[in-house]
Amino acid sequence: MARTGSAGRRRYWREIIERQRDSGQSIVGFCAQEKLSPGSFHAWKRRLGRAQREMGPKAARQAIVPVQIVGNAGGGVGSLEGHWPGGIVLRVQGGDAEAINATVAAISASSTRGA
Repeated sequence: MARTGSAGRRRYWREIIERQRDSGQSIVGFCAQEKLSPGSFHAWKRRLGRAQREMGPKAARQAIVPVQIVGNAGGGVGSLEGHWPGGIVLRVQGGDAEAINATVAAISASSTRGA
């Protein structure tokens, strides 16, 4: 990994950790495939998890930003992934932009109420 600033390293490792989780592979297998040190992977996973817990639920709610789904000319959406506090994840492969927009709005509203 090229040297980058602290924020760049955090972003890089968040993406790596998410890719491993989404891959379904073990950490050791994923790290071997990606030529990463499992020790570094675990250290960053702990560090980023600790930082997330320290933010607390109030800070996480403040991090929510409005989202508007914009469909293509056919009225559908290609691919979408959204993350909310509390571990809520919405992944969509294709679909109706209006229905997805309504779903995102409902999840966002319940997340800001602390549900």
